[in-house]
Amino acid sequence: MELNSFYDFYANNWISNVIIVVGATIIALLLAYLLPFFDNKICNKIGLNLQGGVSSSKNADKSAIIRKIILWVAFVVYLFFLFYLVFLARTPNPDYVVRNAGFSIFTMTWQDIELPEEEFIEFYLNVMVFIPMGYLLPYIFRWFRNHAWSRSLIMCFVSSIVIENLQLITKRGTYDTADVIADTFGGFIGIALYMHRAYTLTNPEWRKDFKYYKRWKKLAKNGVLFPFSKKLAINRVIIQATDEDEIWNFYVKDLGFQIKKIIIPKDVTQTNLLLSMGRTSLEVHCLNKQNDIPAQTIVLAHHNMDGIKRRLDKANITSECGTDPYTNHRTLTVMGPDNTKVIFLET
Repeated sequence: MELNSFYDFYANNWISNVIIVVGATIIALLLAYLLPFFDNKICNKIGLNLQGGVSSSKNADKSAIIRKIILWVAFVVYLFFLFYLVFLARTPNPDYVVRNAGFSIFTMTWQDIELPEEEFIEFYLNVMVFIPMGYLLPYIFRWFRNHAWSRSLIMCFVSSIVIENLQLITKRGTYDTADVIADTFGGFIGIALYMHRAYTLTNPEWRKDFKYYKRWKKLAKNGVLFPFSKKLAINRVIIQATDEDEIWNFYVKDLGFQIKKIIIPKDVTQTNLLLSMGRTSLEVHCLNKQNDIPAQTIVLAHHNMDGIKRRLDKANITSECGTDPYTNHRTLTVMGPDNTKVIFLET
């Protein structure tokens, strides 16, 4: 954003400068501290669990949808406000203007070169304008929340690049690399405020979790698999069964697993099946005879527990709701053949 086309009305008025700078700061801080505070208070009042556990309210699903709509509307209002500031509130330039200021505002200040105060105000306001974006992206959207730092910061950077290019194309502003730096830095502050305030409210035991994480990382560095930990995942679960037909009816017909391969060993009655669902493989050793099989459990993770519950009810598959003791997330438990538990865990 350029002061030459938008902020001329206060260029020589220090009172207006103070009002705008202080106002922008207050708005950013109020968003960071009051939004999660009231959100958490209201959700506790209506019995909606923000920590991922089972909600105490019977209308939790409806309340969650209403909350999501309100947050979406707030984000759209912010986008309209941002669009107004960067496009509608400025007069067109007579020509295309590109300004590669970069970090010059800091280098020139370091060299005792006097700069107009508007340069500093412009940089500061660019930072303030993008704090809500860095804050709201992980607050509202699960996809950004799963990797709050990387995805949200990249989105802020890309959004700033798009805005600067559109300003250049429409001649409503100047393409300035300093603006990209300021916007991205504002997004970084917004993410930091989210982690400091909103994340800690919905994860009250974060200090204990972080302590355990540091202890694990210190011990695991000498582990054989530690260098591969980010890409390593459990790919296949192996269970035993007594009846091949029951496996077919439950896992393939009812749940929708795909049969990838069937192996029938020689000179035995056993049948080995390889089933798959998404990235998960299930290997079933069917003994095809009555035998005592120890307790077995399969845990499948997904974020849409309500959708899974509806599909299970529609298929007349009885499921039991519960809470995972380790994560406090919701679970759905279904009993399969041979008393095998199939647990759906909310992520």
